[in-house]
Amino acid sequence: MFDWNDLRYFLELQRSGRLLTAARRLNTTHATVARHIEAIEKSLGTALFVQHAQGYELTPAGETLLKHAEAMENVALLAQEDITQSSAPLGKIRLGVTEGLGIMFLASRMDGLFQRYPGLEVELVAVPRFVSILNREAEISIHLERPAADLLVTRKLTDYSLALYASQAYLDRSPALRSREDLARHAWIGYVDDLLFSQELMFLNSFCRNPRVVFHSTSVIAQQQAARSGLGIAVLPCYMASGDPTLVPLLPDETIRRSYWISTRRELHKSVRLRVLWDYVVQLCEREQGLLLP
Repeated sequence: MFDWNDLRYFLELQRSGRLLTAARRLNTTHATVARHIEAIEKSLGTALFVQHAQGYELTPAGETLLKHAEAMENVALLAQEDITQSSAPLGKIRLGVTEGLGIMFLASRMDGLFQRYPGLEVELVAVPRFVSILNREAEISIHLERPAADLLVTRKLTDYSLALYASQAYLDRSPALRSREDLARHAWIGYVDDLLFSQELMFLNSFCRNPRVVFHSTSVIAQQQAARSGLGIAVLPCYMASGDPTLVPLLPDETIRRSYWISTRRELHKSVRLRVLWDYVVQLCEREQGLLLP
């Protein structure tokens, strides 16, 4: 029988796809990771990975082992949960979220959670990309699109509105903007198209057929800053921009609506600390509908 400890290295290499990345996440060397993989392959008498230019991919035998390894990991996590909650309630939990919602909405509204649960520790991973629950990057993740994985528990978190904003300085030096037809005469701020992590972010053409984009960024916060500095018109979530005194809302009837979805792994949904954070975020969004959907 193989050493169960080898499964940690197997799972991390499968999730990261590269020896160096797996080693960094496990706080060890790539040689150590390789040694554990070799040991488990020797014990099972079959190769578990095939190495390609893009990284390591599972063989059919590796796919079979993955199901059992994840099941064993889940049992260990739930056992740890049961024990730690009886001796030291709550603990650490990681929430992955798009940067706009994470930085400009959630981060400033978490005080009530910690007042209620002082034993809780939250890691907020707020980045302009998809944060994977299945790869253990987070225990709860908030997405722009509904995940399709069967292993996840998912619900709609909230709808939210986006509108057009620009600085007064930009408007003062630009052509008059009285209707949708005038938008084609203006400079725009938008995303880097080939680096979009969600099709839900392709919305400039909803306002203007051929927008003249002068500034691109993968970050919605950078786009807001560019609009504040007078570079052009930006499409921004109302919860970010409506309270910004340096931005002027444009064409109030020209808005679009998008949704956020919240997910976690099915087997973790009964975790106490997970449910505490999950319920708080859901209730927070319910209370703030006036800001999210003005």
